[in-house]
Amino acid sequence: MVSSLLSFQDLLKDVESFFIDFNGLENAAISSMVWIAIAAVLAFIVCKFAVKKGGQPLVNKIFAFFALAYAVTSIILFTVIYFKIDVGEDEYFTPMTYYPMLAFAIVAVLGIIAVLVKPLKSVKIAAYSAMGAALIAVIICLIVYYASGDPEHLNGVKLDVGQNVALYLGAAAIIAAIALTAIFVDKNSRPFDSRSLSFAAVCIAMSFALSYVRFFKMPFGGSITFASTLPLMLYSYMFGIRKGALAGMVCGILQAIQDPWILHPAQFLLDYPVAFAGIGLAGILRNLKVFDGKPRLQFSLGAAIAGLVRFISHFVSGALAFGSYGAGYVDAYGIEALANPYFYSFLYQVMYVIPDVIIVIVAGILLFSSKNFRTQIDRYTALGAKKASPAATAEEEKTAETPAADSAAIPVEEEASAADEKK
Repeated sequence: MVSSLLSFQDLLKDVESFFIDFNGLENAAISSMVWIAIAAVLAFIVCKFAVKKGGQPLVNKIFAFFALAYAVTSIILFTVIYFKIDVGEDEYFTPMTYYPMLAFAIVAVLGIIAVLVKPLKSVKIAAYSAMGAALIAVIICLIVYYASGDPEHLNGVKLDVGQNVALYLGAAAIIAAIALTAIFVDKNSRPFDSRSLSFAAVCIAMSFALSYVRFFKMPFGGSITFASTLPLMLYSYMFGIRKGALAGMVCGILQAIQDPWILHPAQFLLDYPVAFAGIGLAGILRNLKVFDGKPRLQFSLGAAIAGLVRFISHFVSGALAFGSYGAGYVDAYGIEALANPYFYSFLYQVMYVIPDVIIVIVAGILLFSSKNFRTQIDRYTALGAKKASPAATAEEEKTAETPAADSAAIPVEEEASAADEKK
């Protein structure tokens, strides 16, 4: 593993294969979807700078629906490829785990579309309830699957009672920590509106697409990517950690569809929805006065905290569910400590989580070095809303709950200007 990670030639070869390799169905699909994502991101950025304020709500909706269409296309395309290539070649496949997660992804996309089309309270409640029910169904199916004994038998792993209890307790503790942090730190969080949902759809789709651009892939899940978590972290920075954690959770389940390594229900939670919900904590320092006027520092430290939460989640999962795999590498690398599941898990996570976070922080610093980028971020964020006049904020809250709530997507600065003109 270490030698592969340090092989610069192999890294370049892997990068090349994701951008310009059109040989075969899978490679052609990955390269095509990556270029479509890059083009969409560039178009989104250009529109945000070039289109006047009055046209921004339309831009939000167009790109939100494009992102959702992109996500649906990706899910369908890579599902077909998965069945045609992996399952068709007698690769290991478990319908009980795969289909519920696929159903959740479809329900999530349809739920966001429903809210964007007609953002009434009843529609929102129905959409969120459907996603919650789908997630519960996923967990139930995973528990039934684990109780069958197949995951242990097929993966050569035997978990004792202590490991089972520790996995469930570890997952519960990290979930509680993320939830409490989101509740108490992001106290002024407002409900999802068409604007925040539009950005959520775009950022989840972007992160999902970028996750296919891998510089290096670990043998049992995890990879170093082309800043795939940056869109999620920017979303958290813009709209708060409550919305960021929810967006991360959805993206985490999409990751489970893309590259599933599932041995245990709690391990699934730790490696996918919980780890990616932790990424949604990247905006945790946005509202602290001590960091006012220092967006690069706010984002960098927030990204480091989010990366740490993700690291801890993967570490607990790796030590308790995958730790026995470390003994198999003792002879290959001559490192006796690899037989220790905690050392093995620590080393495993360090090899991809830390580099992945560093890439995101560097990319984020470069973006926040642009004054225009910072201006646009402030223009569309929750913090920007707080800087608007009280009258404008009250008007936005009033219109957000009406059938014509598309006006909730209008930037607060625009509403404030309209109010001034009336005066």
